[in-house]
Amino acid sequence: MNKVTGFTALALAAAAFAGTAQAQSGVTLAGRVDVGPQYIDDGTNKLKRIDSGTYTASRLIFRGTEDLGDGLKAGFYLENRFNADVGAQQSAKFFNAGAQVYLSSPTWGSVTLGRQYVPIFWSFLFADDTGPLRLHGYSAVQSVQRSAFARVSAAAAPVKAAGSLDTIGGGVYQFGITSAFEDNMVVYKTPSLGGATVMLAAGASEGAPAGSGRVLGANVEYRGGPFYGSLAWNQKRGTVPAGGSGAYQTATEALVSGMYTVTPTIKLWGNYHPWKLDTTTADFKGHDWMLGASYYFSQSMVWLNYAAKTPDNCVACKSRGFGLGYHYFMSRRTELYASIAEVRNDANSGNALNGFAPAVIGDNVRGVAVGIAHTF
Repeated sequence: MNKVTGFTALALAAAAFAGTAQAQSGVTLAGRVDVGPQYIDDGTNKLKRIDSGTYTASRLIFRGTEDLGDGLKAGFYLENRFNADVGAQQSAKFFNAGAQVYLSSPTWGSVTLGRQYVPIFWSFLFADDTGPLRLHGYSAVQSVQRSAFARVSAAAAPVKAAGSLDTIGGGVYQFGITSAFEDNMVVYKTPSLGGATVMLAAGASEGAPAGSGRVLGANVEYRGGPFYGSLAWNQKRGTVPAGGSGAYQTATEALVSGMYTVTPTIKLWGNYHPWKLDTTTADFKGHDWMLGASYYFSQSMVWLNYAAKTPDNCVACKSRGFGLGYHYFMSRRTELYASIAEVRNDANSGNALNGFAPAVIGDNVRGVAVGIAHTF
């Protein structure tokens, strides 16, 4: 008898669910598939690959809403991200990119519970125009800013005892981002108040030692005419060592971001992002920033952005990089894309590009990719 894997079960469930969804008002099956060839030079190796999600992750989404009357609605959202090039799920978490239920009201706002993005993520997303799906894998936001707060030589890093938020191995110190998905989250978002909204979030540590895993976050977003602007903050508690019950560490980040539509065909966007890791014995702090522009043709667009990261208390640990992309819209749901990017690292820096770290600390990483992204 053939063993049924988790991803096979998902595909079978999706087929059955799609038939059911057509008969139920407000329930949909959606997603996207993104696959294409990619060339990566990590300073030592030259890799020729066929990859999924070079532009944006392939995913399968179940979502639904119910009208409860008087403007009150209930709904759910479930998302599985998978690697379409090999037909496998990305992680042990089945709904690894969102599993949540919510209530919303035009008067009182919305409350969402479950695994979901922290508020600062949305402030990154809506001030990035690297394709209609945003946050392209070759965007400098993803490579320089969000691949990690810092990835540097362990000898140069000010923190010498890693914990649940950072790692040390093979001579490399890595302090991972916190502006992504978190478990056990409760998020409240206000209705629009003159174009402005406020989002507040808290993630429970669920009895973990020293409150490890506790998350707090907030953002303020404004949308008015051609302008989008946002202020955001996020904090996550960890322990040293990972899973320990004594010493603690706290990662804190803030973000100022914005986008301005200069003309119907030209957009300018950027952000500034300071961050800090506090531990009982040492701190690690720094900042990064990004500037970008996009131009729209009748059936295509081109974008360019540049970002730089500066750890404040780590010598020769800076990194900087750019991304450049072109998208051709075959329809409202299908686009072809081509992109090129580079991350340049100082002698003690090892920042990655689209998940590919340099083979040797201090080396640069370059990439070229083309592909097709279809949304359904």
